[in-house]
Amino acid sequence: MIFQQSLYSQKEIVGKVEFYKSKATEFVLFRDKDDLYTKNLNKRKSKIKLFQRDSIKEIETNSSGVFVLKTTLKDSIRIIVNEHSPVFNGQFEFDFNEINDTLKLRISDKKLAIKLDSQLEPEFYNKYSENQANVDFANGKRIILAVGIDWRTDESTKIIKEITELYNVNYKYIFDPSQSEMRILYRYNEVMKKLMGINKNVW
Repeated sequence: MIFQQSLYSQKEIVGKVEFYKSKATEFVLFRDKDDLYTKNLNKRKSKIKLFQRDSIKEIETNSSGVFVLKTTLKDSIRIIVNEHSPVFNGQFEFDFNEINDTLKLRISDKKLAIKLDSQLEPEFYNKYSENQANVDFANGKRIILAVGIDWRTDESTKIIKEITELYNVNYKYIFDPSQSEMRILYRYNEVMKKLMGINKNVW
């Protein structure tokens, strides 16, 4: 009887780890119509560690990110994905009433992208990291980075003029940036925009 009650109090759940593009990566890979970048990210196995009350279970997903686990119905769960990875890790918590048959564990590529960008463009990264944006703003610098081009639409020119006047911004143009530089540029701008209270496109 105790054994049967134990069985009935458990639930088998299917989970799936999904990696997705951060906003900076979306900004850079807007031409990736087939989403090959994300598909390649998701062709990997992940290590799962599930904590529920005093119980710890460990399992590995298949190459599609899918895993199956048994959980106790009345207890909340905490899941750590790829605990020892600095770029593919994630942590999730679910109350027992949120536990359904399928759990989606979505992890941004941001940490991976930052690591790659800092390695591929170290000088540019050190100059325009998110942390540096905070430092620059604290030092009175109000900078927006823009891609330098030979021509600019009337709409873009109008936006830049308005932002410059409304927020006392200095634009700095980066010519022929690499993909990594574009991501760094995007993240820097997002921090600056938030600090200056800008909630619209800046170029």
